[in-house]
Amino acid sequence: MQKTFAYRRQEIVQDAPVVAELLNKWPALFTVSEINAEFMRITTLPLQAKFLAELDRYSPNLLKVFHNRGGDAGRKIRLLVAPTARSEDIELKRDSVLKSLCAYLKEDSNSLIKE
Repeated sequence: MQKTFAYRRQEIVQDAPVVAELLNKWPALFTVSEINAEFMRITTLPLQAKFLAELDRYSPNLLKVFHNRGGDAGRKIRLLVAPTARSEDIELKRDSVLKSLCAYLKEDSNSLIKE
């Protein structure tokens, strides 16, 4: 995949193919390891480490925004955040923030987060 990076980039930028075409032509691009490798090639940053660091950085502000949400989404968010109030478990907090973000945006967290 390293050798074809320039070719793939050119094709994606110029032709703007639909995702189904990309999946057909380069299925490896849709694996976790290849997504991480592509991100590293493009940005020279490790994707997962960068994402988790930024999630940790913005979590307090996100939680403040979520706290102000009303209605059904607000109730769901409060239920998701409640177990993390007294916990120091960073994994639990990250999970809670990501699921709360999905609830805030009225998205299905099961389609985003795979256990």
